Amino acid sequence: MLINSSYFSEIVYDENRRFFDLYLNVGTNGILENHVKKFNELIENLNEYLIKISMYLKSTYSNSEKKKAAELNEKKLNISVVQILDDNKDFDTVIVCEKEYKYFGIFKRNISVRTEIKNSRIITMERKKDTLKEN
Repeated sequence: MLINSSYFSEIVYDENRRFFDLYLNVGTNGILENHVKKFNELIENLNEYLIKISMYLKSTYSNSEKKKAAELNEKKLNISVVQILDDNKDFDTVIVCEKEYKYFGIFKRNISVRTEIKNSRIITMERKKDTLKEN
């Protein structure tokens, strides 16, 4: 679906039918060959990225999260959003992942990680409350 200057789609990425929202910033040019190339690279390297993001996430647990480490480690990392850009000099792909866990009684808490990728290499990873802000 084309919305303003972005192409949007939901992409199923595992056998459990989990999906992420894919945004391609297309401007007025439409989908470019570079967008397709970056998407194919993402899919090819997705498991490697998820392993690195999970390791990073474990290294950033707060004291209260360390107490819930067993629960957190059992949960799969969910990919929420992938954005592929064609006009950013610092990164060309952004992956937003999260884990949700029970925080206090019935309350739940999300841990979100924004990962920026350039030329199939992870450039930055950062836990974020606002994943729209660059790292």
